[in-house]
Amino acid sequence: MNTMKKYIPIIMMLVVLASCGKDFLNKQPHEFTSAVFWRTPAQAESALAGVYSPLSDEEALGGEEWCGMECFSDNAYMNDPYADFVAMSEFRALENNEGDLSRNSYASYYRTIKRATDVLNNVPNMTMDAGQQKRILGEANFLLAFSYFQLAARYGGLAIYDSNDPAAALVRKTEAETWAVIENSLKTATTQLTTNHEEGRPGSGAAWGMLAKVYAYEKKWADAKAAAEQVVSTGATLVSNYANVFTIEHEKDSEILWGLGARLGEYPITPVLMLPNNVWNGLHDEPMGEGWRLVSGTLAFYNAYQPGDLRKAATVAKKGVDVITYHGSTDILQAPNNKSPIVCVKYNAPYKEVYVGWAAGLNVPALRFADVLLIHAEAIMMLNGGGPANRTVGVAAAASSLNLVRNRAGLPSIAAPTFNDLMYERRMELAFEGGDRHFDLIRWGLAAEVYNALPAEGAYKPARTFVPGTHRLLPIPQGEIDNSKGSIKQNPGYSGPQ
Repeated sequence: MNTMKKYIPIIMMLVVLASCGKDFLNKQPHEFTSAVFWRTPAQAESALAGVYSPLSDEEALGGEEWCGMECFSDNAYMNDPYADFVAMSEFRALENNEGDLSRNSYASYYRTIKRATDVLNNVPNMTMDAGQQKRILGEANFLLAFSYFQLAARYGGLAIYDSNDPAAALVRKTEAETWAVIENSLKTATTQLTTNHEEGRPGSGAAWGMLAKVYAYEKKWADAKAAAEQVVSTGATLVSNYANVFTIEHEKDSEILWGLGARLGEYPITPVLMLPNNVWNGLHDEPMGEGWRLVSGTLAFYNAYQPGDLRKAATVAKKGVDVITYHGSTDILQAPNNKSPIVCVKYNAPYKEVYVGWAAGLNVPALRFADVLLIHAEAIMMLNGGGPANRTVGVAAAASSLNLVRNRAGLPSIAAPTFNDLMYERRMELAFEGGDRHFDLIRWGLAAEVYNALPAEGAYKPARTFVPGTHRLLPIPQGEIDNSKGSIKQNPGYSGPQ
């Protein structure tokens, strides 16, 4: 896997999101003083383009770490030998010496945070069209909040970047303070963004949807319900066919509240990360060795689908059993180099006719309407006697939102869905989309119950012991602690000062 990695200079990362309809990112970001920069609308747009670019880094939202977070759940495991990352996903790491996926994604999200903050500090002082200025600030607020969210879900309280206070980067805020920063940025973004937006840009639906998700993490259920209903009011709808959500042809559909834009031959690289490196094992012509097979599914996940769930064939395939289409051939999947019998096929659509290269041009589905609908159903359950402690209590008021997602999957409606029903829908709907299953189980307080009851599944997914007081958060990358000379403290339960 490591030998296949393709590194390009940071300055070239600007264009990774640009394709037909995403030319707004074909600009150079500048980090100069106001004497030579932050003066024209074009410079403001260039600076905003620079906010997006780190998210497409190979180890951030555009690649390995975003995909790899699924391995912390019971859905998946990592095929490749990233020993320190695998140790964290198996809950046996004492510290975080992982020098690639987690370390680089941590840095990438903070680069986005720094650049977004620079935009928010400087663009309000620029003379430009009021509507354009408002939209730029709204996007910057959304991207700032999104990046903090990704880090907070993993690491808890964060250092909050402040261009006027360099020392702020050396002190972690509490978790509550960190979530308040995320919440406030999104609230502001909802007042700055509109329902009209280009592909690759967040609109107001994305801001409200992300806010609903943040409220769910904060257990502010009335607020989560209200924010989710704001997304409904923007006119968002589900794509009629689940498999079509993950195709280039449907990237502009309103279900994708925000997708990290891509173009052929450039980052993001999600499809090739999941692709086996030998799909047909010689039965058909193929460019062997191209797939990275970084993350694959577990047999337990494959067997957890309810009969008739159309998401199964659109998400995973079993070697020697299931038929897939790849590189112009349709046949039973072979994938002899895969450790488990299960392969994730969720992002293979661009390769059905022909393998087009290591970056197929498929956007990363960073936030979907289906996710928000299930947050809405969850909030209603929590407000009406359901929830993790009352998993068999039916809540009829949650049926409408939950059944929109469930019916699309080909499953019958449930008149009064329970929290168990919600857990199933979120697991199957959002599998292999950044690790929601793991983060859901943690925020519900159910990770230990679920993970510790699972037997080993081959050598690739051993039995694990999840200790809530430690493993609800990842250890802070040791390099970041070292760079701060110890002022950044480690999370509880891991080695080092806390």
